[in-house]
Amino acid sequence: MPQDSITDTSKPNAGRIYDFVLGGSHNFEVDRQAAEKLIDAFPFLPKTMRLQRWCLQDLAVELTEKRGFDVLIDFASGLPTNDHLHLAAPAGTTIIYSDWDPIVVEYGREIVKGMPNVHYFHADARHPEELLNRPEVNEILKGRRDVALITWGLAAFIGDEDISHIADFLHGWADKKSVWAFNAQAAKDNPHDPRDARILEYYKQIGAPMNIRSVDQYLKLVKPWHPDPSFISFNDWHGFDPSYMTEAEIIGAGPGGGGYGAYLRK
Repeated sequence: MPQDSITDTSKPNAGRIYDFVLGGSHNFEVDRQAAEKLIDAFPFLPKTMRLQRWCLQDLAVELTEKRGFDVLIDFASGLPTNDHLHLAAPAGTTIIYSDWDPIVVEYGREIVKGMPNVHYFHADARHPEELLNRPEVNEILKGRRDVALITWGLAAFIGDEDISHIADFLHGWADKKSVWAFNAQAAKDNPHDPRDARILEYYKQIGAPMNIRSVDQYLKLVKPWHPDPSFISFNDWHGFDPSYMTEAEIIGAGPGGGGYGAYLRK
């Protein structure tokens, strides 16, 4: 999440590129051009991005209807369009979105304006205390910490020390009943696969450097949290249609279909 590109609309933004690929309209020409170049180089990307969003919708249902949470706190939310959490969770669920990019936050507030129990705040996900210590958030929660915490589509864009800090702070802040839905984004069995060099270089060029890690590396970084029951590849996610991605696309994206997800417990 490079600070020099946050408010510069002349540079592509990873969140707005994601919005464009998903069919959204909250993006600029510079984002669309960058997205098209990415897709030309990596044709599997639209499917992996849609799969990541589909899994996010599924976990909204899992956390609310199956695990009983009525408060979802989402870090680095991006644009809440195209079936984001508030469209998949049942009515009455309190949803707190946040993002580091003030332009995304402005658009996000416009999108959720007038929706009961849906809020959007400006905060840096690398420092979850920024969001959770806000007076407005404390007023919403009224002391409650038995909530579902979510970081989805974030991990590849932040450093190891950032993930460790998030894990430590959330572990100390959250109630023992809380769950952290975590996306081990861009996870590979071999994080040094030379085939990833092109995509890493391209994201670096647009100001959003990525990190490729293995699931084992993520398991160490999220301690003292632990998965319940384990990290699940997007290709093995509940209800996933195995015909969605071709063999060539799976090879390009990796065996996880572009990522893994887990419900982490204290």
